Amino acid sequence: MPTSNGVETNLQPQTHHICTATNPILPLLTLILPVLLALLDLKFQNEHNSVFQAHPIIIKAAVANFLVFALAVGIDFTFHSSHLSPTCSNLLSTTIMFCGSLSVASLASLLFPDVCRPLIYLIYLLLSLGNLHGLIRKWCRWVHQEIMVKLQTVFAGIQQWYVRRNAPLLPSTMRIYITEHI
Repeated sequence: MPTSNGVETNLQPQTHHICTATNPILPLLTLILPVLLALLDLKFQNEHNSVFQAHPIIIKAAVANFLVFALAVGIDFTFHSSHLSPTCSNLLSTTIMFCGSLSVASLASLLFPDVCRPLIYLIYLLLSLGNLHGLIRKWCRWVHQEIMVKLQTVFAGIQQWYVRRNAPLLPSTMRIYITEHI
């Protein structure tokens, strides 16, 4: 829209794909990760071992999941979900949720005593299963639809084959005409 000085301005609201409702974990991670890292720094500041030395497997799992999360977000941002098939889009969204949440669960588990860690992972697992359940239901529905389409095609082909096989060579009106004139 032109203004009084002749410069056009765009009054359309700007949308950012990365912070949409399809990726609700992104704003959450933006808040939680720095807080978790600061709390871990506070917890391990007076220890003779760093968090990396004290819990190398958990830290490696958190970092690996965060890297997979970042890769999935990058793919989603680059190709946008609308350009991907629904199955790929759902799988990408699930990967983002799964890896981001597992990274948070791994870091959060380090703030609690060793006996509480399984509970943190159990909570994470239960939350992830809800998301995976939705993806599996969508995939099963898609497989069911594809199977039904294939079966309908097969049955239509069988029916056409049966009709062609049992059809008389000449139409019935032609047979009547031939028998009457012979």
